[in-house]
Amino acid sequence: MTKLTRLIAVATTLIPTAIFASTATKNICDGANISGNCNTTSLNASVAGITETLLTVAGAVAVIIIIVGGLTYITSSGDSSRIKQAKDIILYAVIGLIVAILAYAIVHFVAGNVH
Repeated sequence: MTKLTRLIAVATTLIPTAIFASTATKNICDGANISGNCNTTSLNASVAGITETLLTVAGAVAVIIIIVGGLTYITSSGDSSRIKQAKDIILYAVIGLIVAILAYAIVHFVAGNVH
């Protein structure tokens, strides 16, 4: 269970990297030599929708991991190694959530400044 929980915590922190890959909306139109059909506002809206969806998923996963960490803490029965494990689980989930929120803010800032 420990490896699975850590894997989920790491995945929560890696989800925002997919968001960073979708920030270059202007280069999509320029590189494809599309004239007239390429609307950066619709691309920005698509990027915004994708990032909101990914942030929602990351938030839900983080909440589940925090609950798992809390349950691990409750059922530790005073075992110091399990208490440390539970605290680490919660810490990693919170860090992953913070990284996801920062990635969301950066993507929206960059997408808002692409003309």
